[in-house]
Amino acid sequence: MKFETHCLPGASCRLGVILLIGAIVCAGAGAQREGNPPAAASGKALSAPRIQAVTDRATYNVGDEVRLRLVPAGTQEARPRPDYRFTVRFAGEAAPVADGLALSATPLAGRNERSGLPPQGSSISNAPDATGGGGEVLSPAVYGNLWRVPMGARAGRYEIGLRLGEPGSAPMEIPRLCSFAVHRQEIRIVAAEVAESHYTSGDPIACSVEIENASEQRRGGLRLEFSERYWPWITQQRQRVGSAITTLGSEIALGPGERRRVGAAACAVAPKSTRPTINQYAAVVWDRGREDVLAIAFTLPVFVTPMGTTGPPVYTQQYIYPTLDAVKTAGYRDFHPRPFGAEAIRFDASHTMFPPGADVRVEFRLSAPAEIEWRQVWVRARLLAPDGKEQSAWTIAGPVDFNPGARPLDEVARFHLPSPASGLYQLWVAIASGTGQALASNVLELGVNPLPQSLLMFCAHEDDEGTQMGLIRALVENGVPFHVVYFTSGDAGSCDRYFEHSCGPAETLAFGGVRMAEARAALGHLGVPRENVMFLGLPDGGLGKVWYDHPRASAPYLAVLLASDHAPYEDLFRPNLSFAREAVLEATAALTKKFQPEIIFTPHPPAEGHIDHIVANYLAVKALQGLLRAGGISPSVEVWVDRIFDPKAHPPTPYHYEDHTFWVSGEAMALAQEAGWFYQSQGGNREQGNLRTWDQLRRSEGYRRVLDWKEHEGWNGKESGE
Repeated sequence: MKFETHCLPGASCRLGVILLIGAIVCAGAGAQREGNPPAAASGKALSAPRIQAVTDRATYNVGDEVRLRLVPAGTQEARPRPDYRFTVRFAGEAAPVADGLALSATPLAGRNERSGLPPQGSSISNAPDATGGGGEVLSPAVYGNLWRVPMGARAGRYEIGLRLGEPGSAPMEIPRLCSFAVHRQEIRIVAAEVAESHYTSGDPIACSVEIENASEQRRGGLRLEFSERYWPWITQQRQRVGSAITTLGSEIALGPGERRRVGAAACAVAPKSTRPTINQYAAVVWDRGREDVLAIAFTLPVFVTPMGTTGPPVYTQQYIYPTLDAVKTAGYRDFHPRPFGAEAIRFDASHTMFPPGADVRVEFRLSAPAEIEWRQVWVRARLLAPDGKEQSAWTIAGPVDFNPGARPLDEVARFHLPSPASGLYQLWVAIASGTGQALASNVLELGVNPLPQSLLMFCAHEDDEGTQMGLIRALVENGVPFHVVYFTSGDAGSCDRYFEHSCGPAETLAFGGVRMAEARAALGHLGVPRENVMFLGLPDGGLGKVWYDHPRASAPYLAVLLASDHAPYEDLFRPNLSFAREAVLEATAALTKKFQPEIIFTPHPPAEGHIDHIVANYLAVKALQGLLRAGGISPSVEVWVDRIFDPKAHPPTPYHYEDHTFWVSGEAMALAQEAGWFYQSQGGNREQGNLRTWDQLRRSEGYRRVLDWKEHEGWNGKESGE
């Protein structure tokens, strides 16, 4: 049996399941890794044809028809047999929500009532040996109707299973043939447009917004606003927009399925600036009390030029350089400056982070420059302390001869780091003549810090680990157990820029898959194994609602962009995790108890502006406090948080903190810079375009130890008993 995957989590893809008795492949909404292999019952083996199957869409709104298409594999035709019966399960549950389903042989006529999409395929065959419903047979080009999602169905991820059975044969089940997502989108913004692409500062900007009631109930009290682009859950963006919001309608009422277009001649004013800039604008639908965001969409980019200015041009995030004057033609050549003759001494720089008191072993290779002969030379080493003073000096080899063209010589520098001193140390290796003349030298920078025995990091979004990449690399290099958990899948930030249009549930689901893949790639570049990176799949921007307004799993939060109240992604720690505080706390506690870390690392309470960062800390600490009361974790566990640089700008907390500096070698920081480039959707290209040279790389990170995290329960206003 063989499993093959070729996809991103949450994105449309293909999952191949090759069986000894045949092959069936299904591409659901982002099937990334199926759980259990197919189980065949004892008895006469069924001869399943080699087929593939694919659902027509990644995610379906309630009321939509789920369609399945069978695709040829090899030379055999892919047509459903009379004994094919399908099941649909809510992922994570054993009992099916629909059983004994057969594919309908007749595709829907006209357009899909809800999606507005034309039907897929049209040909039907009447071959008598492969009948579907009604005696007709689906050709490989047709999507057959499998299951209409009930209007009351739970949003989240569903799995399709297949049961094969013939008279006289034991049935065979494939419980996880593939999967798809279901969302529940009630109010949506069909279009958010501005009249022009280019404006001069001070120009009025006309806009037009079309909204739709996609539910079966009349909706009233809708408030439609237009402003510069912002996310309502990020404090700085809300403050920046401030009063510059135009209300296009405050008591809009829509009947079931009704659409309405609203606009104005002056929805905004092109901003003043000293050079050409790029702006985007947002349309936001609120409820009557302006407490819940019901829909949000963004316009295409708008280019604004100050009066009397002709350039230079500016570029959107799809380009490496934001402006032409950012194009680098020099500097990168000096990225890694070396001492005189450094090419003769090349270090193995894969391990440059150590704890105090470590016995260090650094390998390096010696080779003479071409056409130069060194006779009776010595290889010597020096260890310099952070203050530049010589810590120790010793001879590694000598006297030795280096002849032109001879094989390189591999050597090892062994030394002991002092304890408890921390900081940046330097290992100098030099080749010197018998008279002491230096012929070549090179230096390796070493970061030395106390390291924990194990660490579990909780992040609100993918890329939030970026402030601690040096720490992560140090843990990897020294074999310290490290795991990272992302509460959300980051599916809102830059989704519209990635697709170059506003995101509906399908795009949001796919973009969350992009963000998760970027996180695995970035952490993989630092050496973190894939299995040590976990996701809970909560909605980007929704943790505030989860924490404050939806305590019970029975009444979860319906996310704005995902249009789901259960985590709809594949490959999560908990499938279909309810968007509710008690469910998230339980999953957080389970992860903490599983890994038993010495250190819990979270965002700072409160973090800089984003509600997800703040609540990520609340969730991690609340779960830890509950485990401590129940004896599920050691009382010696420490909580570390990101450093904040302006505490006066943040609301006070009851905690007391101890600030720490973590020293990072240049080699580790170079890896961290490169890891950031994998976050392409978050400006990774721009970071590469603005490459930091060796001397410009930071050599330290900061964190704060929370001294009294065990105290002050309930200070943030949400006890688990509410």
